[in-house]
Amino acid sequence: MRGIGIFLVWAFLQSAAVGAVVDTWAFRSPLAQSQALSVAASLRCPQCQNQNLLESTAPVAVTMRHTVFRMTEEGKTPAEIADYMAARYGDFVRYQPPLRGAAWLLWALPPLLFVALAAALWRWRRRLS
Repeated sequence: MRGIGIFLVWAFLQSAAVGAVVDTWAFRSPLAQSQALSVAASLRCPQCQNQNLLESTAPVAVTMRHTVFRMTEEGKTPAEIADYMAARYGDFVRYQPPLRGAAWLLWALPPLLFVALAAALWRWRRRLS
């Protein structure tokens, strides 16, 4: 019985070690490393729910993270890297996507409805008095 318990603990520890993802990437300078990590932290994994590329262990996030690291080593700016990722994976990968088309309506409609409701309430109260 004791042997089964030891085996189960050993099996659990082995599976945990296999599941860990280790990223080893050699950067040419500490500045390039901090820039790459900053860009990777500012981009969202398209597969995971609200995890950035550094937090996610999804295969697509690992691929994106390596692309960010490679592009940083090539001398690309953070804006160029973010634009490339948005062009490839969509604006969802940005935590602050640009406002386009219907997105303007989503941001403008609530204040406009509030102003219209306030005006209607003001007119209704004015009629009562």
